[in-house]
Amino acid sequence: MNRLQEFISIVNSKIGEGYVYGGQDSTPLTKAALKKLVDIYGSSHYYFSSYSAERWLGKEYYDCSGLIVYTLRKMGLIPLNFDYTSSSIYTELCKSIPKKELRAGDLCFQKSASGIVHVGIYMGDNRVTHARGTFYGVVNTELFSSFNLFGRLKFFLNDFPEVKVTFMYSTKKAVINTNVYEQPYEQSTAIGKISKDELVVVEGITDNSWYLIKLGDKKGYVQVAALKDYDELLEALDFLSKKTGISKEYWYKHAAELKWLDTCFIKIAKGFGAD
Repeated sequence: MNRLQEFISIVNSKIGEGYVYGGQDSTPLTKAALKKLVDIYGSSHYYFSSYSAERWLGKEYYDCSGLIVYTLRKMGLIPLNFDYTSSSIYTELCKSIPKKELRAGDLCFQKSASGIVHVGIYMGDNRVTHARGTFYGVVNTELFSSFNLFGRLKFFLNDFPEVKVTFMYSTKKAVINTNVYEQPYEQSTAIGKISKDELVVVEGITDNSWYLIKLGDKKGYVQVAALKDYDELLEALDFLSKKTGISKEYWYKHAAELKWLDTCFIKIAKGFGAD
């Protein structure tokens, strides 16, 4: 596995972790750590009218540039005492590229009149993994039109992605006891296990036949052959789709997103005859 693929895999392993302004830490957020950040940067970055950074207590926490800085430090590509903003990542660590040359692992920036304000990591297929904001955390989204500046990290100018990840959302069942690996290769480090008949949330599939899955608060990879469709769930989704008009794809895509749950439940209720 080359360095670019390692970079991509580490970044994607952080999907589902928290966004906290000034954060670049794989250590779970504590109230003491949050207070320290508030004392440095001010409460306006952490406390909002209907939510706050406290929603990420107990989770790893990053901001948009912090996710990249953390990954480069972990790989030994920058010293532990070096830090970068989104702007300095672009000016000091990247070679500017046009949008049409984007490939997985390249960086996508949002530049406004005040300068560069956000950065994410391109994953191919018009998708970006980024620490999006306090409400969202680390997510994989479409490449929004607001991403208007692009760069290739100088560390990876001669590297190309070895594995393509297609993001999806489904629930499957393990057919065997198996290890969960840090990367989509058996030679990588095993980070845990799943047991036969255990239900597994799948968030992506690679073109070398591995699933990207949730393992507690972590992400990891298992071979495609280790999982099968969860037939009972598929039957339930078929039933609900017919009753409510909600497609199975909609359920898989949005069931874990809290902001969609009220919509789902309203449609379910109406499907069963509620006013």
